[in-house]
Amino acid sequence: MYPPTPRVIDLATYPRAEILKAFADRAMPQLSVTCEVDVTHIRQACQAQARSFFLGMSYAVSCAVQSVAAFRQRVIDGVLHEYDRTDPGYTVAREGGLFSFCDGLHLDDFEAYCREAQARMAAVKQAPDLSVGAKHHMFFITTVPWLSFTAFTHPYDPLYAYIPVITLGKFTPRDDRWVMPVAVQAHHGVVDGIHLAQFYEALGAVRLP
Repeated sequence: MYPPTPRVIDLATYPRAEILKAFADRAMPQLSVTCEVDVTHIRQACQAQARSFFLGMSYAVSCAVQSVAAFRQRVIDGVLHEYDRTDPGYTVAREGGLFSFCDGLHLDDFEAYCREAQARMAAVKQAPDLSVGAKHHMFFITTVPWLSFTAFTHPYDPLYAYIPVITLGKFTPRDDRWVMPVAVQAHHGVVDGIHLAQFYEALGAVRLP
């Protein structure tokens, strides 16, 4: 699998150039929103295949992220880029209530995605990784499966300012459906409400094989 490839966006023709400039130097330039998502199909598909629900949800999130160009845009050394693909980074639970970071890989094929994700998550359970580095080609997924929250905000790190963070909460029954909160935190210089709506619409449309 080839590494994600960034292309430089010419600000002279970028329609959001002034908006990007307006939010570039804000002390807190990120926006955060939480929406309730119907995950009935994903839960049922994972149960039928005896797969982890997280694998199904993280795949769906990763597919939704790929579909929204704004979620793949990053400012690197003052220059705006757009990646042709971004890879997920997970938080992986460890014993004792601890966790590790895990750099994943987006694959369109669900079977291949699951195999790759399981191998990488197993590896960091044996050798935990809390390092930081150049991860512009990634987006982050974290889970809080104990809470059905209505809002969620992560600590702001300028190093990862333009990397979206998606948080998955506790899934709960609602009539004959299953729903869960999904929070998104992103840089307002490249992501607006319309892009958030596009992401949630794409997430709701993902169907597992």
